[in-house]
Amino acid sequence: MNGGAAQAWFIAGTIPLILAGGLHALAALLDTVRPTYFTPIDRAVKPVVEGTGIRLVGEATPSMWRVWLGINISHGLGVFTFGLLCLVIATHDFKLVQDIDAIRPLAIAFSAAYLALSLRFWFYGPAIITGIAAGCFTVATVLSA
Repeated sequence: MNGGAAQAWFIAGTIPLILAGGLHALAALLDTVRPTYFTPIDRAVKPVVEGTGIRLVGEATPSMWRVWLGINISHGLGVFTFGLLCLVIATHDFKLVQDIDAIRPLAIAFSAAYLALSLRFWFYGPAIITGIAAGCFTVATVLSA
């Protein structure tokens, strides 16, 4: 069991998630003030998206634009938080990562799920980031065995 190398690989897997998730949330948050990153390329689309509601529950009908930004902010925060929690656990006491059987497979599954989403719905940037994270978590798991 190579704990030091496994810990380094596990920590390395958290970094892309923290950076990408944080930047994603920040970019979407900035778009609430100055639409730049998540705004439609076709300028004619944004006013329509701002004026179109979404059916949720009851009378609340937020605009698609607000929903879009909210989803992107929460998405970024979720990825950031997952990476940060894994980093805190791994740096505080890596023995927990090795002793709690669910942590390593969950880290692999989380990043692999985002890799699959990236390949199916997004573009190469998120696929590279999540592929690196999944690879690092997998190497850490193999070294911890």
